[in-house]
This record gives sequence, structure tokens and C-alpha cells, in this order.
Amino acid sequence: MVWLCGRQVHFAFEGSPMRELLEHLQQRSLLLSEGDLRRMVQALSRERDIWQAAGACERPFPHFVALLETLRDMRYLRVEGNTLEFTPEGLAALEHWGIALSPPVGGLCPSCSVGPAPLPELQTKFSQIAQARPSAALEFEQGFLTAESVIRRVAWLDRCGDLVQKEIVLLGDDDLLSVALALTGRPTQIVVFEIDQRLVDFLNDQARHNGWPLKAYQHDLRQPLPEKFLEKFDVFVTDPLETVEGFLLFVEQGLSALKPGAGQAGYFGLTKIEASPEKWRLFEQRLLGQYDLFISDIVRDFGVYENWPYLGETASQQSAFFSENPDRPWYRSTFFRIETLKEFQPPRCRSLGEEVDIYYDQDSIIKPRR
Repeated sequence: MVWLCGRQVHFAFEGSPMRELLEHLQQRSLLLSEGDLRRMVQALSRERDIWQAAGACERPFPHFVALLETLRDMRYLRVEGNTLEFTPEGLAALEHWGIALSPPVGGLCPSCSVGPAPLPELQTKFSQIAQARPSAALEFEQGFLTAESVIRRVAWLDRCGDLVQKEIVLLGDDDLLSVALALTGRPTQIVVFEIDQRLVDFLNDQARHNGWPLKAYQHDLRQPLPEKFLEKFDVFVTDPLETVEGFLLFVEQGLSALKPGAGQAGYFGLTKIEASPEKWRLFEQRLLGQYDLFISDIVRDFGVYENWPYLGETASQQSAFFSENPDRPWYRSTFFRIETLKEFQPPRCRSLGEEVDIYYDQDSIIKPRR
């Protein structure tokens, strides 16, 4: 039983209505994981136009048709012409499944119709908080995204169905993405693992002050995540180091935190400035060859970074051509989204000794100080 608009709506069954929906679909010879089904229903809940919903569900068209017919037969959905509408029973089912009827945080870019449109109100709130952030530390090779780039990431997660009522873990957060996510009020939980105690304290202070479901922990990712955080999250986000060891360390730690099965997502940035094409191939081969997942999105130059103070100094040490500091942001990264398949099992990460250099290699702009 679920309350809706002041009245009780009773299901013909108790337990997992999502499981019954899966069983109905299986009778149509459609074998879906709950993760796949949840993503399809979530996309359907955001679109009233049947054609737009078909384009947004990101699963094969026959699967979408079977879902529509099943929801209609269960009296959860009405279709009139091109218009979709959930019935009161359907709305109660969405609530019972934990799928919120929330509109996107923003629309599409009016210029390209691909990327997210600017969100000035959210960006202003974020920028006000970010003014008090700790400065970038060379010790941890920190450098952070522009405020606009951070907000673009929030909008992209929302567009992909990875924000509302999601449990999100961040592996490192000098960008303060966790703050921007919390400002939307949409995730149910945000956990940050960060090596820099200054950032940990800053994030926890902000969470306490604003009442956010955000908690930061000081943690060196060369060590596995604490047991209680393994296989617990819907989404991970990280900006990995771009040495081979550093990249695999960060991303595989993120994978270890995801729930098993289909429909979980991971996000990471990767540059061509400090990662050669050979590295890109190695990273992709490792992820696709070793884990049951696929790459769903690759967005070129999606993140632009502020000119952090020590960058000009270290670049000029490599060449006199770079003796003057840049006058505008130039360092940028491509944004990846990966999604798990039904056979996915999170890895168990091993400890990595401090003697392994995860920060620097032949592609690095910043060289280790001797």
C-alpha cells in the first residue's frame, strides 16, 4: 500500500513490484535486469511524448515497445496518440520503485543540442561556496575544474539518470563536485574519499552547515576502500591520475564500490595532454576486457580546468617557450561514462605500496621534485 494524493493505493501484490514487472516482461520473451528496467522506466517517467521517450530510454526499440505494452496491461500507463500518462496506480508504482517524477535540472545547449544548457543559479551558489576552498596542492597533483565545467557534470549525470535518488561515491574531489551535487538536493547519499585532509574538513563543514547527505573521509586510494563501502553505490565519479598505475587504481576503486549487476554507472575524465593514445587504448582494453561493462558516452573537451598556481612554474621548467603564464584556461579533459552489465561483479582491489609512483611518468607536465 502506498499513499498518493491523500488516498491509499493498493497493489495486487506485496514485496517487489519491480520484480513482477520483470516477470511480465519475461513472458514477452524479454530478459532484462532490474538495472536496465529501472533506467528505462526512469526515462519514460520524464517524457510525455512517446517518440521522445523512445529516444531517451537508451535501450533497443523493441524493448521499449514491450515495456509500454506491459505497463499498459498492468494499468500503470495510458497512451493517447503520442501522449504518455501514468495512472494513479502507475504513479504509486513509481514511488514504490524509488523512481522520482522530477524534471531534468536543465535542458540542452541551445547551440549544439547535445551538451547541457547553462545553469546560472546553481553555478552562482556553487561559486560562492567554492571561494573558500583550500588552494591546489602540488603534493597531490591537484588542479580543479572551472565552476561552469563542474555544473556541466552535474547536468550530465542528471541527463543520464544518475542523480535523482542515487547513492554516489567520489574518488578524490578537489573539484568540489560533491558540493554541486548536494546543492541539487537530488542524491540520497554522497560519499567522498579524499587524501587531502583540508578538503575533507571543508566538505564535512559544508555538509553540516547545509544539512546535506554528504560525508567525506580521508583516505589514500593506494589502500582498498573500507569494507562497509564496497558494493554499495549506484554511481562513482573520479578524475584519475593519468599514469597507468594511477588511472587503473582510481577507476578500479570506483568499480569496487558499485553494486553488482546491470545499470550502475561510473564517470571519469581523461586528457590527451598527459595521456598518450597508447594509454587510452590500454585503459579501454583493460576496462572492456576485464569487466562486464560498456562505454556509453565519451564527450570531448567537456571539462576545462582553472590555471592552478604551480602549473606555469612546472611547465616553464620543461621549455622556455612557456615562460609566461596562460591568460585563460587551456587544460581540458574528455568525460567518459561507463555502465555495468548484468554479469558485472565489483573487483576486490589490493593494496599498492608507496614505492609505486602513481603521480608521474613520461607524459606528465608536472615532474617530481628531487
